[in-house]
Amino acid sequence: MATLLCGDIGGTNARLSLFEVTGDGGSVADSDVESAHKLIRSQNFKNEDFSSFSDVVRLFLSNARELDGFSKSISAACFAVAGPVKDNQATLTNRGAWIIAGADLGRSFSIPSVSIINDFVANGYGLLTLGDEEFDELQQGKLEEGAPIALIGAGTGLGECYLTCASGRFDCFPCEGGHVDFAAKSELEDELLQYLRTKFGDDKPARVSVERVVSGKGIVNVYEFLAQKFPAKVVERYHSLIMGSMEGAKHISQLASDYGLAQQTMHIVMNAYGVETGNVALKYLPFGGLYICGGIAPNNLQFMKGANSPFFKGALDKGRMSQLLTEISIRVVMSEDLGLRGAHVVAARLLNSGKTAATSNPCGNTYCTCGAACQCGTGCQCGIPADAAATTGCT
Repeated sequence: MATLLCGDIGGTNARLSLFEVTGDGGSVADSDVESAHKLIRSQNFKNEDFSSFSDVVRLFLSNARELDGFSKSISAACFAVAGPVKDNQATLTNRGAWIIAGADLGRSFSIPSVSIINDFVANGYGLLTLGDEEFDELQQGKLEEGAPIALIGAGTGLGECYLTCASGRFDCFPCEGGHVDFAAKSELEDELLQYLRTKFGDDKPARVSVERVVSGKGIVNVYEFLAQKFPAKVVERYHSLIMGSMEGAKHISQLASDYGLAQQTMHIVMNAYGVETGNVALKYLPFGGLYICGGIAPNNLQFMKGANSPFFKGALDKGRMSQLLTEISIRVVMSEDLGLRGAHVVAARLLNSGKTAATSNPCGNTYCTCGAACQCGTGCQCGIPADAAATTGCT
């Protein structure tokens, strides 16, 4: 009987789940891991309450043992982290002391195989677990089995990734598509672009990425621009609420039906969201489905549905390629646990592949069963000899 530890670690919160794998549960399809594995415990933590991520894991496992009777060792783990991942480790940029490294976690908690992945890559793997009731279809399109899948998602920032299929299995790849240049498409957007270049520049105008517009912070950026351009349209009680809150984007969205500048803001942002979604469609031709996740889309579907919506006016305005885009299925993910699901998929794959004795790291070397980096033929510092540490791949 095996157990899997999964986590989704953002800048503010860390959510961990522990699963028990029984019977044939170690060889189930990606789409079935949620139902095939028994959930032992799931818990959310505030990062600010801990000095390190290891402390979070330690408390979670302690709770599992004391409150849920968990007494087994962990077979494999995967943690999705909001930040770039290199050599199986990541640093949370807003928590400078938090370096989350697979080898260290494996060694500290005796986990044979630990994988650290980017949080948006985890979202991509999470798509493989969705049921039909967990998304809202904006455009039916044509779905082709085995064709590429693409994902775009605006929330705090703007993320993108894509999945391709080989030998019947989808693998997800990261990209930084949210940081491509913002391209203005009207005179008003020209002015918006110049406003943002000045706002984010120091001694010279800055380059502006699409994330400066299509994100939670982007919503506030666009509103600020409109408020200074059209001061006569500012309603002071709404303006004070928006500008005085850490949730300005949420207030703008909620006020869109009552406050003209809020509505204009959402039209600009959701049109730009559509433009970038259309760009993703052109780049990947995702006839396996183009999915939209993150907090903005599910809460603003009124700006996304229908050919005349701000979103689709942007998405389908692709000149000679417009007709092609109408053939792609576009879906909004309504589930909020996509990243954690994706980490679960990856952890299950580690178990299925048998990489729970010695696991290859990104440079081609391997980890000992204790989770430490391979010692290239000399055995491990934990005392396991070289042959048992499975040092194949070292040079």
